[in-house]
Amino acid sequence: MTSKQQHRFKRILKAIGLSVNVGVAILTLSAAYGGTIDPATTPAGAIMAMTFPMFLLVTLLLLAINLMTLINAISLMLCISPILTFCPLNFFRPDMHEIQELDRPTFKLMTYNVLGLQDLTRHNDQAIDGNTTISYILREEPDIVMLQEGHGITSGGQNLNITRQQHQDLLHIYRHHHIDSHGMGILSKYPVTPMEMKSDDIPGLDAHRYDIRIDGHTIHLINVHMQSIGLTRHDKDVYVNITEGDTPDQMTEIRHGILHKLAEAFRARALQAKALRADIESLEGTVLLCGDFNDIPGCYASRVIAGGDMTDAYRQAGIGPAITYHADKLYFRIDQIFYRGRLNALRAWTGDCKSSDHYPLMCIFEITP
Repeated sequence: MTSKQQHRFKRILKAIGLSVNVGVAILTLSAAYGGTIDPATTPAGAIMAMTFPMFLLVTLLLLAINLMTLINAISLMLCISPILTFCPLNFFRPDMHEIQELDRPTFKLMTYNVLGLQDLTRHNDQAIDGNTTISYILREEPDIVMLQEGHGITSGGQNLNITRQQHQDLLHIYRHHHIDSHGMGILSKYPVTPMEMKSDDIPGLDAHRYDIRIDGHTIHLINVHMQSIGLTRHDKDVYVNITEGDTPDQMTEIRHGILHKLAEAFRARALQAKALRADIESLEGTVLLCGDFNDIPGCYASRVIAGGDMTDAYRQAGIGPAITYHADKLYFRIDQIFYRGRLNALRAWTGDCKSSDHYPLMCIFEITP
């Protein structure tokens, strides 16, 4: 190859490298801020937002191999806020000993979709003494547990492997509890008053409000379970096949079906989020909203609910990326905690109990002066 040909070849490689890096930068920015687009306008932004971790990883890889470093660095700088929402870096958050030494009141909150107290780790021929999910809650002993799909948790239920001792312990620790017929509810060490919400009649949304007093201070607690995607067992199997590199027949038709369900769920959650935001704005003082959003951090619904005054507790007090849904290889943080008022999130983390398809999300709060 002559020197002229070598020069031309290098120019072509450089042009290809530039195109790839610019393309990745555009896609990364689109994914980072896809959650700002109302799904009623187009669901494309919400779908792009789900790909943000992937494009973030690609950008970091390109940066590591030093291809067009400036482009990669600029795209990362422009994405710093979505990055910290996805992967908080609170290295200097207080440890448990420091929290115990505080002279201000604190409480531990758990939000947990318990899957009707089923146990995904239990095999049909395996005998387990007691319900695994309840054992985990009793071991962690949060001050407040916000439940989704908590059918039978205080009544004892049927065929849930709940022992009499577990039932007694649960009711002894959590003397204040309210669970509705949908499994939405609260277990609390503090007195609780159920309150009405305007968003109760929004289709596909379960939302309940409880007023609770801690150290003489009233906190408005809102427990939510937002619209699910509604994937069938077949849809989930298709997704697993895709992640494993398999390509079943009629894959295009099936993918379009899944994307349609995603789009409809995004639109439904957008409407639900606006109704919840109206409820939040009607309240004065301290508000804490949490539950199963069925959507990722930074999504449109989360942004609407947060408004300009609610803080993401995991972003404020968590560290690293987190997963709260772990079934069917759908590894996302879809459970969220937001708050405003006389609260400060000190330490947030996910649990490790695998009996439900969700991990619990926990946070220790202090009540500020």
